[in-house]
Amino acid sequence: MDIDVESSSITELRSHCETCFPLMDEVVPIRERYVDLLEFSNFNGVPYPIIDPSKRPRRFLADFRYSWSVPLSHDYPLVEKEVLSSSRVQKVIAKLKEQNDEQKNRAVQFFTEITARLSKFICKCCAYVLYKVFRRLMDKLLVCKEEIEQLQKAEQTGIPLVYLPLHRSHLDYLLITWCNWHFGLKLPHIASGDNLNLSGLGWLLRATGAFFIRRRVDPDDERGKDQLYRAILHSYIEQVLGKNMPIEFFLEGTRSRFGKVLTPKNGLISNVVEAVQHGFIKDCYLVPVSYTYDAVVEGIFLHELMGIPKVRESVFGVFRGIFSGFRKSKQCGVVRMHYGRPIRLTEYLATITASLSNHRTRPVRMTKLSTSFSYRELVPWHRTHSETVDDRTMIRAIGFHVVYEAQMMCSVSPVAVVSCIVLAKWREKVQRSTFERDCEWLCEEIIAEGGDVVGYQSKRTNGKALARYAFDKLQSCIKVTEDYVAPRETHSSFIQLAYNKNSVICRFSIKSVIAMTIVSRLPGATLSFDQIVEDTLSLCDWLQFEFLFCRPCDSLRELVHNVLSTKEWSHPIHGFLSSEMEEDGFLDAGDFQTIGTLRVRNAKSRETLLFFANLVRPFIQSLYLVSTFVTSERCSAVPISDNELIRQLCQESLAGKIQMPFSPLLESINSDSFKNALRILKDKGLLSRNQPNTTARSTNSRLIELISNLERVLEVK
Repeated sequence: MDIDVESSSITELRSHCETCFPLMDEVVPIRERYVDLLEFSNFNGVPYPIIDPSKRPRRFLADFRYSWSVPLSHDYPLVEKEVLSSSRVQKVIAKLKEQNDEQKNRAVQFFTEITARLSKFICKCCAYVLYKVFRRLMDKLLVCKEEIEQLQKAEQTGIPLVYLPLHRSHLDYLLITWCNWHFGLKLPHIASGDNLNLSGLGWLLRATGAFFIRRRVDPDDERGKDQLYRAILHSYIEQVLGKNMPIEFFLEGTRSRFGKVLTPKNGLISNVVEAVQHGFIKDCYLVPVSYTYDAVVEGIFLHELMGIPKVRESVFGVFRGIFSGFRKSKQCGVVRMHYGRPIRLTEYLATITASLSNHRTRPVRMTKLSTSFSYRELVPWHRTHSETVDDRTMIRAIGFHVVYEAQMMCSVSPVAVVSCIVLAKWREKVQRSTFERDCEWLCEEIIAEGGDVVGYQSKRTNGKALARYAFDKLQSCIKVTEDYVAPRETHSSFIQLAYNKNSVICRFSIKSVIAMTIVSRLPGATLSFDQIVEDTLSLCDWLQFEFLFCRPCDSLRELVHNVLSTKEWSHPIHGFLSSEMEEDGFLDAGDFQTIGTLRVRNAKSRETLLFFANLVRPFIQSLYLVSTFVTSERCSAVPISDNELIRQLCQESLAGKIQMPFSPLLESINSDSFKNALRILKDKGLLSRNQPNTTARSTNSRLIELISNLERVLEVK
């Protein structure tokens, strides 16, 4: 059976988090087929020929007629008067008046710098143009009608919506607005970096809903340089939401350079939370959004992944990028949009506060307090371990929760499945029929984890059809004949495959780390259950800036136990491990004590575990490369910029100038992973943080110990 990209293996929409909202009364809608927005104009808004084919409208000027006939019925008032007269802004102006009598003029300038000026006429013109653009870039643009219906019901309550999409491409700015227009939803005000406020282009973006914010605002400013700007921005967001207009911003802050989720930033979400807490708006809906691309229109960020600084956007660069994207027809392939279930912020505030508070209580029967982890202790939003949940911790928790939900509801592209099989299992030539069977196996594993592969239907679609679809998109990375499949052994090819593969890892992140700790032991060795758990938690700790392993309301230890339990990997029939253990039952905090041992069942089980381990291996190698480099003579004893160090490390790693006990995987050599490695080393106090964004050679003994431990983990016995 050929792949059917409009079908889904998930029959029900994603429901609320059961941990945070256990008593929420909800009816989970049944998902039908996805609909293609690119076909709406050909059927006057009915995306498929449900109507009598004889009554099908003429295609001649269909886009033009549809674009001008679909109304923009909502109003988008300017809020200049309300912002400038708000108590927040007036208080700052009064405070700064002694320093400068022109504060009111500066306030007007800041408002003009920030504000969107949404024009219905310009939006309709852009809607027509985007039909042409999207048809050139995409095969299909798919959305789920049932997800849209949830948004429509939420909007009808009169409570404003806050869209929180993951960020993969510059197309992300356009997709939610264009989709909302099709279904009669209000167009959002979109937070954009001021790097896009270019001559001419900035005016157009403002007219379609963009408001611009400075990418850098000094939080330690003591002379009021940024204080008034922050007040204007905060008040602007409050007033837009107060007028019941939706807002859209990217919690990650920037586009993902390596195809995986970034840890969320807290600036704008804190403004929204504060507006609700202080009663300026009664409530708002948080809506996670994610996208599935076969390929992003920008292509891979190879220069940036080699440490070369990003070139600031310019009008010329934008048009050059557009022209480059148009050179290849259907470059993005099939694109899917995913909308999460809208959740009221007030419900988030109540339930996440309760979850964090409950998790703070140490279980009385826990024997190893020093190594007992729950996820709140691994991620960077928890620092103080105070008895009460402070606002900063709560805001970070909400951000992590939303981003986690967004990544988990995202469909997996067949391109990602094929890339994953190449990098994690067959890095050399393999028989094509074997490769296709492995693709089918991985799709079934993804579905078993609650995921969805675009176009794949369990037990019906064969791996041959799925692989053939992906091969067409990966011709520059993979050599394919009738008999065999093999990757093209270049750094750029492996980076491209890794970018695709990384969108799959969220489904198996915990399992990958567990597998990594197991395959580093000798084959047939008896494994201590407790030691595997502790090693896994420790490794998750070191990879906290690479992956979101679970929600902030979850216990990571409990999830690791679940994977190793008789329900999964120690299952007496289907498991990879044989076990001898006694379980005392669950304790109050969700942890349980286990005494026993594990053993890999057979060679086939070990092969599967090695596949899972290889998903996360490149990131551990990147941490090892950075750790060894900063302790070597090749690293400068005088602090140099992190970007310069990363660029040097990329170049020397590819040239083979760094002595290592193993050959590094080519995809492990990239600036994104190196940057996260430097970040965790500084966060753990192994590198000096005296001068921001700089690094010098280190002689920290703990760093030497880390290198030794990483060697142990990376060595496959």
